[in-house]
Amino acid sequence: MNSNILSKIKFSFHKQKVVVITGKTRKSVFNALEQILSLRFKIGKDVLLFETEDKKISDYEFFLKNSKDAILVVSNIGDIPYEIDFFAGERDLIKNTKELINDLPENVNLILNFDDETVRELGDSKKMNTLTFGLQKEADFKAINININGGTNFKINYKGKIIPVWLEKTFGKEQIYSSLAASCVGTILGLNLIELSEALKNYESLAGRMNLIRGIKNSWILDDSQSASVFSMVEAIETLGKIQGHKRRIAVLGDIIGVGKYTIEAHEAIGERIVRNADLLFVFGQRAKFIAKGAFEKGMKTEKIFEFDTIENGKLELQNQIREGDIVLIDGSNEMKMKEIVKEIRL
Repeated sequence: MNSNILSKIKFSFHKQKVVVITGKTRKSVFNALEQILSLRFKIGKDVLLFETEDKKISDYEFFLKNSKDAILVVSNIGDIPYEIDFFAGERDLIKNTKELINDLPENVNLILNFDDETVRELGDSKKMNTLTFGLQKEADFKAINININGGTNFKINYKGKIIPVWLEKTFGKEQIYSSLAASCVGTILGLNLIELSEALKNYESLAGRMNLIRGIKNSWILDDSQSASVFSMVEAIETLGKIQGHKRRIAVLGDIIGVGKYTIEAHEAIGERIVRNADLLFVFGQRAKFIAKGAFEKGMKTEKIFEFDTIENGKLELQNQIREGDIVLIDGSNEMKMKEIVKEIRL
């Protein structure tokens, strides 16, 4: 008997609350939900949490249809600002999610990222109890007054009620969106805004997702090594430029895999953001050389740019260049294994 059948049998007896999360940032939303819901519930006993890829989303239709408290969260689908068409994987996610929503009963709660137009439109296909989250004023749960200073602090506005949120040593919109999505779920399951604010005080993001950690020579590392898209790397670079209190900003960037025919243009566009946000640039990989090209063409001096094919070739030079008080951004696709650089320069 496979594990999926066993899970369904157990569920038939207990009928727990069910939350299914899909979308590109599902892992971060899952992480935030674990931390928030554990304030009142036992995960796995009172509430079942599932995060799923697009191809597997139909596997959880049984749980959503048969729970009295069922919630489907769609985080985000598209995030490459330079693309004209969705990639095949994104088209599959849209198609499969639409089909699932159309098959669900109206009592299932739907939570959607309002800022992603494709996700927002999923709520138009069927009348369901829907909450949205985002940075735009039309979202039900919206983040306002966002500030960066040793972490990210902002306020959540829900129907005119406002709570403060402080994410210590954590940066990036992914963490803000995850906090908002988790707050939507918490509200549906009965947590009040004060409880949500308290729970988010202890929020810890996933490793390699815009975490601030100590580095060698009394430096700091902004670790975004877990994965990268064009959108997320641009945001990471701009976040690097906003963080105060450091002598120099060093951007250490690897290839972004999977951009397809936009590879050169996308990497060059990233490089153009470097000039005003970093003092030194290290690039690793064949694609990342176009980041260096974009930075150079926008005025970054050649002596400030370091290009390497592999991590092994460049790690010692990076260590030599780091000085006390520097902050170092590490970012790149998983395939580039940028986390190896983090290991080299962290305390």
